[in-house]
Amino acid sequence: MPELCGVEVVGLHWERIQLVLRLRLTLGSSMTLQDGELFLRHPAGRREPLAAQPARSDDPTGVERWVRFNVFAGTGQMPLEPAGWKLSIRREGHQPEWCGVAAALEFMPPIPAARDFLFSDEMYRVNVRPASTEPTLTFGISTWRRSTRHRPATPLRTVGSWWRRSRRTAWRRLFQALVTTLRLFPRRGRLVVFTSDSREALGGNLKLVHDRMTERGLGHPLRLRTIFKASIRVRRTIGDRMRLVWLLARADVILVDGYQPAIYNLPRRREQRIIQLWHAWGAFKTVGYSRIGKPGGPSPYSRVHKNYSYATASSTHEVPFYAEAFGLPEERVVPTGAPSMDDFLDQSLQATRRQRAYEAVPAARDRTVILLAPTFRGGGARRAHYPVDLIDVDAAYALCEHRNATLLIRMHPFVRDRVEIPPEYRDRLVDASDLPVETNDLLLITDLLVTDYSSLVFEYSTLGRPMLFFAYDLEEYVATRDFYEPYEAFVPGRIVRTFEELIDAISREDYQVEKVAHFAARHMPAGEGSATDRIIDELILPS
Repeated sequence: MPELCGVEVVGLHWERIQLVLRLRLTLGSSMTLQDGELFLRHPAGRREPLAAQPARSDDPTGVERWVRFNVFAGTGQMPLEPAGWKLSIRREGHQPEWCGVAAALEFMPPIPAARDFLFSDEMYRVNVRPASTEPTLTFGISTWRRSTRHRPATPLRTVGSWWRRSRRTAWRRLFQALVTTLRLFPRRGRLVVFTSDSREALGGNLKLVHDRMTERGLGHPLRLRTIFKASIRVRRTIGDRMRLVWLLARADVILVDGYQPAIYNLPRRREQRIIQLWHAWGAFKTVGYSRIGKPGGPSPYSRVHKNYSYATASSTHEVPFYAEAFGLPEERVVPTGAPSMDDFLDQSLQATRRQRAYEAVPAARDRTVILLAPTFRGGGARRAHYPVDLIDVDAAYALCEHRNATLLIRMHPFVRDRVEIPPEYRDRLVDASDLPVETNDLLLITDLLVTDYSSLVFEYSTLGRPMLFFAYDLEEYVATRDFYEPYEAFVPGRIVRTFEELIDAISREDYQVEKVAHFAARHMPAGEGSATDRIIDELILPS
């Protein structure tokens, strides 16, 4: 029976896939919570212990401590295997020793505390309980297939499964063979490849980094190459596929800015770096592995995103969220800031961008500009939608007339439906969804942003202007998608639930604008305008 540490668990709760524990010293304990490190330890020692990450600390005296465990980020960034994992502290010394952590007596009644995560046809259960034979706290992990949803094997499914496995195996073998062969040939400088399967040309964060490297004269001795594809649904030609394999095999650095399936089955090369420059700024609604157990969420056994050498985050506040979403250790998420925000905050460019926006929307000149920019509903690009009938064009036009305003309606690119605006209303109501102008340009001429769960809130907050949040389906959105922080406490403005409430809040200028400054300060991008150079100097250039 292991020795017990002078620490006990006095509370626990789940935050998405993170199990958060509240610890305190037992009465008469001589140790401190900073002694050693807290781990989940495999009972037979066959797997690397999972280290706790700091959560929040509500106790400045140091008597209590909050920690968290991501149970889906064990050895090899995979879920902890089924076993009775023990909560233990490792005391460092000549021979590291382990001691167990128990639950406080007043905390015992709620235990066992189980949490089930459903994905595909499987279930992953974490059951926290005192050990049956020891006074330590254990995390019983079990998995099983849910037979009620199991689809019987058919010849078509069997062949399809075999074909997918064969393609992945062939891709890896071709890539490895090419890497081995190319080592025999001399190099002409380090190769940096910019790639995306969701855009047909250089754009977004990739373009900003590429152009800055060119501006700094880094195109020699570095070699900068690009390869793109208009959409995930578009197939590459044979020639394009061979060029992709060639570039990825030769690349010293690969840069992506979103989901890029071509790289997730690449065998790891120690000398190659894959860097994710995520296209959005900040962490708002959950993405990636944060959605395990949610409808449409991923399998925790997937390799998607997990082979990034680095991912960039907007600020230190967002690092844990990005690491969770990508299934990465937190030390591989670097708070450089976002290149897109360098561009957005550049005062020398803002006048040009505003002029570009006014040229695209002449009806916005010399008026108060309201931008309605909601995000989509549904499980991805193919099923994306938004209930445009919620928008009362009669009430919106009357409001705009009264306030000498123009309402711009900008749907998410995934949403195909458009608001039907009568011809007599088009002098003040403008469908800006398909205009050839960037959303960030429109933000610069916007006096009031109306959104719901869009990450535009981060960019717009830096302007210090008011926002309203039209969250008509908040409870449903939380249940199916969820957020990294409680929505009501997170958003920097008033929440309205109906279009009538929205019109009323604008009429009374009831925005709760005082929340904006605090929000912007908390989420301000790291580097404040130097993110692009930081990415180049800290992540790309070091050999």
